[in-house]
Amino acid sequence: MADIKFMALGGQDERGKNIFVISVNDNLYIFDAGIKFPERSVLGIDVIIPNFEYLKANSKKIKGIFLSNPSSNNSGAISYILREIDVPVYCNELTTTILKYRNMKYRIKNRENNFKIINDKDIVSFGDVKIEAFRTTAAFPESFGFAIHTEDGVIVYAGDYIIDGNEQSYFSTDMNHLNQISQKGVLAFISDAEYASRIGYTVPNHRIDKFISAPMKDKKRRLILGMFEEDVFKLFEIIKQAKANERKIAVYGKTITKVVESKVIQESLQISSKDIISIEEFMKSEDGILLLTGAGDLLYTRLAKIAAGNDDKVEFTENDTIILATPPAAGVEKRHAEILDELARTNAKLVSLSDKNIWSMRASYEDIKLMTRIMKPKSFIPIKGLYKDFLNAERAAIEAGVDKRNIQLINNGQILKISKEGKLVIASDSIKTADVYVDGIGVGDIGAVVLNERKQLATDGAVIIGANVNNKTKELISLIDIQMRGVIYITEENAIFKLMQKQIIDILEKYKNEATSNPNAYDLNVIKKEIVSRIRTTLKQETGKQPIVLVIINELDGSFFEPKSNKIKNS
Repeated sequence: MADIKFMALGGQDERGKNIFVISVNDNLYIFDAGIKFPERSVLGIDVIIPNFEYLKANSKKIKGIFLSNPSSNNSGAISYILREIDVPVYCNELTTTILKYRNMKYRIKNRENNFKIINDKDIVSFGDVKIEAFRTTAAFPESFGFAIHTEDGVIVYAGDYIIDGNEQSYFSTDMNHLNQISQKGVLAFISDAEYASRIGYTVPNHRIDKFISAPMKDKKRRLILGMFEEDVFKLFEIIKQAKANERKIAVYGKTITKVVESKVIQESLQISSKDIISIEEFMKSEDGILLLTGAGDLLYTRLAKIAAGNDDKVEFTENDTIILATPPAAGVEKRHAEILDELARTNAKLVSLSDKNIWSMRASYEDIKLMTRIMKPKSFIPIKGLYKDFLNAERAAIEAGVDKRNIQLINNGQILKISKEGKLVIASDSIKTADVYVDGIGVGDIGAVVLNERKQLATDGAVIIGANVNNKTKELISLIDIQMRGVIYITEENAIFKLMQKQIIDILEKYKNEATSNPNAYDLNVIKKEIVSRIRTTLKQETGKQPIVLVIINELDGSFFEPKSNKIKNS
């Protein structure tokens, strides 16, 4: 009997940051490694990644990372993992191309050979464990799910999927292959649940053909389509219609450019050099098409920059039709609405597709139910999404025939034991998990204190106080310089300024006098802390604000002089 455990290091009760571990006889197999994008209120943070301490501590047990597709939610954290751990990564050719580009972008070196390209139905063997790739229909072509074959049965990790009867060659699921896997006895089905609250099947709600057909035929206007770079299925639809209407396409976005240049896109859509134009050529054209993409908030930032007339490459005109072809992702609804407002202020014609018009290519309620019926699992584990999504997925699995007692909803860090009979038991121990903030190229060096200070700076501003004292006598030998940024505007004659000035002088005098009898009593760190505390309290009482207060006291050689006045600067 195999010792099988399932763990989530991210992705549970949240949107994104998907990373899951299956342990078989103490060997670890990782499935997906994603990021999530922060809300705008998390100041200065680019992305959020999982905590990898568990993986680093058990790096010798890791046999490989298996990726569903190159979406940020599923593979955005790979570069950060490879920076810490030398481990093989199994994925398709398109995913490899995009991730190698990301590694170059993040300056990850000596990891080119870590990527192992696999194809549909390929089997990677690790002794008693064999991992088989099967193709799923998702937003990226040739997306994968994985069947983990163990001596106790098969564990199916489905990745991203939908059920589509009108499948295109690169966005297809081999149902016969899935039936073959299910006939071997599925011990546990691990299913995407993020959109389980959507009633019905995702098909045909994921298609944008009918929304872009008329604008595509209007060759008197240029067409700009804004979408997340994850929406490669939409890219297929757009390029097909552009070719049918003999319109040329420009691409704005480095990742999507890599996708367009990839073998799978070039071959499937038969793209030639005459179909693609530069952004400069688009700007000169009368009927060109521009695909404007970005991951997460980058798409909105890019659109806002162009709408404000601050982009070096693109400018919207009254001859343009702008279609925001991507419904707002979870957590960025407000940002989406703001961008629509900014785009409406341009002279261009604006069309927005909401999540009522277009659904993301992820499993809805009936997709989950049908896939569960195909798999016929002994147990069911919903992943990716919020707790309410897990409850809906649980209901779909029960309707598909799974015993409610063999369904388990877990949180990040919990360890789920899977028995040969399909029984799921949560272990008493757990794994430490957390959000790790990435600020520029810094990883994990931004904590709660820094984030709180950033919020404080944004809302209450900052006060910088400077003074010089004689290093021997400890007398004040300079003016007291007070500078305010984002607090209030006051002059030297203001009562608040005079009060702060007096408080600072009193504190310096107190410690100077104490140093006369006890030199060790004069501690600059202690003095600064007292000044900070006193000034913050005063400003809170007088203005209602609690700004960040920085105090600089220099000990210098020099003669004491009576300051004629004190300086204050505002901004």
